Amino acid sequence: MSAAIGQPERKFEAHEPALTAKDLVLLRISAGTATRADLQRDVAPLLAPRLTGAEFRRSAELGISNLIGSQLVSESKSRLTCTGKGLQVAQALLASAKAPCATWPDVKFALLVRALRTSDTPAIRKTVQRAEGLAALVLQHHFGKSTARAQSPADLRGDLAIIALERAFGNKIKTGFKKGAGLPAKPGRVLAGQLFKQPREIATDGKLIVHLACEIAGSREQSLEGLELAVLRGLMSPKDDSDALSAQSARPQRAEASPRPIRPPTPKPANDRAPISEIAPLAPRSPSPPDMPEFCRAVIDAARPVSEGWPGNRKAFISLVWKAIRNTRPDWGLSEIAFKGMLAEAHRSGQVELATADLKDGRDLKSLEDSKILYKNTVWHFVRVQD
Repeated sequence: MSAAIGQPERKFEAHEPALTAKDLVLLRISAGTATRADLQRDVAPLLAPRLTGAEFRRSAELGISNLIGSQLVSESKSRLTCTGKGLQVAQALLASAKAPCATWPDVKFALLVRALRTSDTPAIRKTVQRAEGLAALVLQHHFGKSTARAQSPADLRGDLAIIALERAFGNKIKTGFKKGAGLPAKPGRVLAGQLFKQPREIATDGKLIVHLACEIAGSREQSLEGLELAVLRGLMSPKDDSDALSAQSARPQRAEASPRPIRPPTPKPANDRAPISEIAPLAPRSPSPPDMPEFCRAVIDAARPVSEGWPGNRKAFISLVWKAIRNTRPDWGLSEIAFKGMLAEAHRSGQVELATADLKDGRDLKSLEDSKILYKNTVWHFVRVQD
């Protein structure tokens, strides 16, 4: 399924007006007073790795000068304080906050609310204090779902599994895996695990949500602090002009390497017949997942030659049908997990009939193991073929 998904590298985006280094400096000063050491400790990590420590100090000094010149900040004995006008500007940047942001943690919470497009409520305040809660809001925001409250790990895992199925089949599949008819936990985690850049299976719903949210947000650590920092960094703008100037002054200039001359192609003789064989091959076609009717027809056609039994009760191992589909329809780009997921949906909708095996006969245990599909507390092994 990972090949079928084929999505570009994902990155968490706050979808809000980006903040500059000067904005962050003003917000930190508005949370009480601040020294330059406080700014370096609290604000610089939010701008890393876009700005190094030296680049941040230069940008911060330029921002402080502009804020003082605009009468938004005053300085006394190396301590910076917001003026009344500066507090109004800071509050406008944190318009989503209901309560005054008197401390730096209050400011960071207001920025999280802004980044995740959620509300400043007691429930949300409690939610973002847990790694699973913050991760759930990150995933809900990233996949375009409501962030009014955090979903439970089980509910969110079910939604992620559906998203993986829809991406694998080009949104041609309309699943019925909603409340009351969801996928079992383990197959759901397997499907949701296909949303990672390198698909993998996670042992629990909570770890799945935290690991996927950290990957999307760009956090190297699967922790609350690491995820929070990554989300806040998503609010920051790329280097502005002042940042670029300070970075340019901090780094030595390197002479640009002269471009290598382009060598003209060797002319071919007039009687050269090679161009016909040198025509560039056509680019390989990208996988095109099937819609449900096409998929069902192909499954029945593949099952009929490998089915066994007497007329009226012919059945084919799901594993043999999968091998036939994989060999005859490589243009679909299906993985085995995707094939079985779509086969279960076809059975649920009544377009294909699956059957279970009588395990007492003990025949071909490997084919039985390779064929099994767990769905609604039932294990399916065969595709039934109607004569």
